[in-house]
Amino acid sequence: MKKIWVFGLMVSGCFPVVVSSQSKGAIDTRHSDTFEYFVAPVGPKNPRNSEAAIIPLKNGSLLLGWTEFYAGKGDDHGPARLSGKISTDGGRSWGRKYTLVKNDGGCNVMEVNFLRLLNGDLALFYCQKNTESTDCRVMMRTSSDEGKTWRNPKQLSPSGKYTGLTNGRAIRLRSGRILLEAWEGGYSYCVISDDDGKTWRDSQHIKPSGGPSYEPACIELKDGRVLMLMRTELGGQYKSISADGGETWSDPELTQFTGSAAPVSISRIPETGDLLAIWNNNPGVNKRNPLSSAVSKDEGETWTHINNIEDAPDDAWAYPAVTWAGTDALITYFNYKGGLSLKIKKLPVEWFYQ
Repeated sequence: MKKIWVFGLMVSGCFPVVVSSQSKGAIDTRHSDTFEYFVAPVGPKNPRNSEAAIIPLKNGSLLLGWTEFYAGKGDDHGPARLSGKISTDGGRSWGRKYTLVKNDGGCNVMEVNFLRLLNGDLALFYCQKNTESTDCRVMMRTSSDEGKTWRNPKQLSPSGKYTGLTNGRAIRLRSGRILLEAWEGGYSYCVISDDDGKTWRDSQHIKPSGGPSYEPACIELKDGRVLMLMRTELGGQYKSISADGGETWSDPELTQFTGSAAPVSISRIPETGDLLAIWNNNPGVNKRNPLSSAVSKDEGETWTHINNIEDAPDDAWAYPAVTWAGTDALITYFNYKGGLSLKIKKLPVEWFYQ
C-alpha cells in the first residue's frame, strides 16, 4: 500500500504520523500547507493525554490546554492535571509543557474549555472530580497574563453532585451572554452568565424521552436561536433548539449524526459561514471509528460533504475540538492505539467540501 508521510516538527515530544492514501482523510502535502502529529504522546509515567482545546493569544500565538494523566492507567478518574503548551508558528511546533491547573481534586481535574472575556482576560472552565460518581464540580479560573497563570478559582455547580463538562466548549452569544455546556444526572443544559462570568445560573435541563443525554455542544444560529447537540446511547446525537438565548429548550430529537455514544464538536466555518460538525460516524458499532466531518449550509437542518478525518481500521479516535486559524481548522482529538495520545491535525477549509 502506498503511503504518504506527513511530518510535524519533532520538538517537545511531537512525533510524525503515517497516513494511508486510501483514507478519505489522506492529505497531499505537495499542494497544501497541512500537518498532523501527536502533540502529547503517552509515555511510561504518562498513560493518557486527552480532551484538549486551543485559544489564540493576543500576540498571535496559540495556547493548547489538555488533560494530562500522570499516574495510574489513564482511566477517567485517575490522577490528572491540566497542562499547556504555546505555539508561535500556527501549531506546527510547541514550546515546553507547563501546568495550567494542578490536581486539586479528590481524583483529578480535566476537560479544558477556554473563552476570551470582555475585559481581555482569559477564562478557563474545567471539572474538578472528587469522587468517581457523586462529586464532580464545574470550575472557572481566569488569567490576566495570557495563560501563564490562572487565579480566582470559582465553583459554578453544586457540591455533592456529579456535573460534567466536555472539552472545547463555551460560547459567547451576540448578546454578550456566555453559555457553558454541561450535564448532570442524564440531563443536558447550559450554565449561563450575563455579566461576563461574575455570576452564573442554570438553564432548563433537558434529555430525550428515551433516555439520558451527556456532553452537549452549542452554536448560535444566524437567526439568533441556539442549537444544542447531545451525546446519547439512543443511536446518535440528539438536538434541541433554544429561542431565548439558552434559557429554555425544545424537546430533543434525533439528528443525522447516527453513531455510538461519543461527543460531537460543532463550529462555524469563518470563510463560508456554514456549520462544521465532527463526530464518530459509526452506527451500530461500539468502536469510535471513523472520525468524520459534515457541513451544513442551512443552519443544521441537513448535513452534507461527509468525509473521514480518521478511519484506519486498527485504531479509534474521540473528543474532537476545533479552532479556526484563518481558513484552516486546527483539530485536536485523542487516539486509542498504543495508549491515549493527543493528536493535532490542520486541514484547509476546502478539504471539508470534498
